[in-house]
Amino acid sequence: MGAMGWSDVAVSLFLGSVCLGCERPGKPWCTECFDDLNTAVAPWQTADDPVTIACTPYAGCLPAAIVGFKDRNVRTLGPVLGDVLAAGLELLPEAALIVPAPSSPVAVRRRGFDHTAELAQLAALRLGWPTRTLLRARRRRDQAGLSVGQRRRNLEGSMWVPRPGREAVIVVDDVRTSGATLTECVRALRAAGYVVLGNVVIASAHR
Repeated sequence: MGAMGWSDVAVSLFLGSVCLGCERPGKPWCTECFDDLNTAVAPWQTADDPVTIACTPYAGCLPAAIVGFKDRNVRTLGPVLGDVLAAGLELLPEAALIVPAPSSPVAVRRRGFDHTAELAQLAALRLGWPTRTLLRARRRRDQAGLSVGQRRRNLEGSMWVPRPGREAVIVVDDVRTSGATLTECVRALRAAGYVVLGNVVIASAHR
């Protein structure tokens, strides 16, 4: 039966559930897929200013894990994804204030929580670093289905920081697609006086 075991199959028969990662009968996220996430870190970084570190490619079971956490309420995935994010943060040369990229108010209401802020808190707890929600997002068009150019235009000027400061910060997000969200985060933070040391994402869809 493998690492899932008969208990997972029993859960599936009782609840009708399957693993979101591998679609085998059992819990919403099986033991084998948890193990895959725990060994998922394979970081790389961009040559941008500031640097962006991606902890792993957006492949394998990771897309299902991120979607399961933020859109399907599988909150048990949070600590594992937070650990992946923490591993990327440790690659930066110094500790700093962790700042989550803002989710749109519509997305937060739909999900019932701010998934990026929660991941930032979990990573901060793991590292003993501070975290604070500094960025605010104005209402904007959904990014899904937009081209790279459309994403950038959609996000330009969409973020702001209500409280100026001079601290060193690191921006974190779950997935880097075009880089437009991170670019806008950095612009808004620098405009408010903050020193952005880098960006860290759990996964990147493109190198």
